[in-house]
Amino acid sequence: MKHYSLYLGCMIPFRFPSIEKGARYVFSSLGATLHEVKGYSCCPEPVVTRLVGEKLSGILSFRNLALAEKEKYDLLVLCNGCYETLYEAEEVYKKDEDSAEKVNELLKDYDLEYKGKIKIRHFLDVLKEDFGFETVQSHVVKFRKMKMVYHPGCHLFRGPPEKDIEERAIILQELAKLTGIEIFKYGLENLCCGFPAMSVDEAFALKERLLPKLRKIENIGSDALLLACPTCAAQFETGQMMLRKYREKFSVPCIHILELLALSFGLPIEELGLKAHRCKIEALAKKVWG
Repeated sequence: MKHYSLYLGCMIPFRFPSIEKGARYVFSSLGATLHEVKGYSCCPEPVVTRLVGEKLSGILSFRNLALAEKEKYDLLVLCNGCYETLYEAEEVYKKDEDSAEKVNELLKDYDLEYKGKIKIRHFLDVLKEDFGFETVQSHVVKFRKMKMVYHPGCHLFRGPPEKDIEERAIILQELAKLTGIEIFKYGLENLCCGFPAMSVDEAFALKERLLPKLRKIENIGSDALLLACPTCAAQFETGQMMLRKYREKFSVPCIHILELLALSFGLPIEELGLKAHRCKIEALAKKVWG
């Protein structure tokens, strides 16, 4: 039995509970036990928060890590942005003794201490390294042939320097293929979805980032868009609605890899709870996996 501390971040529990449900079902099916990190806060968000206050950003990250360390297990992270924030905070702690001392001085106000004894792990790495593709495939009971395109998300490429920068994007595609999905390329996979820019320039984020991707995806004629990041999923779903004011209309169903795996592992659609999505993925799921 493998054990992990679970860090959900903000976007998943408040916007995409189906991703949380999918994660719990998938890892439970694989024989893992997930332990709650009690009292955690935002990671915080890896772009804007640092610009507002680097010290604030750092202490929020280390408080989360100190809480996770109480569980004594590796920290399983389901969001690309959360992974980047927490991993980079851990790197600062390991490489800079002065910063580590300052961190724990600040954490005293919360009756916490961080010792750097846990590993921050992206869920895709865990699925490949701790379980393997063969084990994952052995749990697929609903093998369905579909055509999808994918969006890895910018923060998926952050991590240890010894890792191949493309490795997680490859894992994402390979996991999907285990369920029967055929991945098609559209040429703009690595273009940002535009979410970070939404805070300062909505028109740029939608028209110069999201719109080109959606046009290419529509031309491919895929059944759905596969994602690994809940924030990117929110941008694609909400962005499609917001683009209507620019007289652009799209209807691309979006599905997270953990939702896809859960459906393929046999989780009933009504239990997964896809109603929280703003796209037509529930209707597609009923047609394909129902």
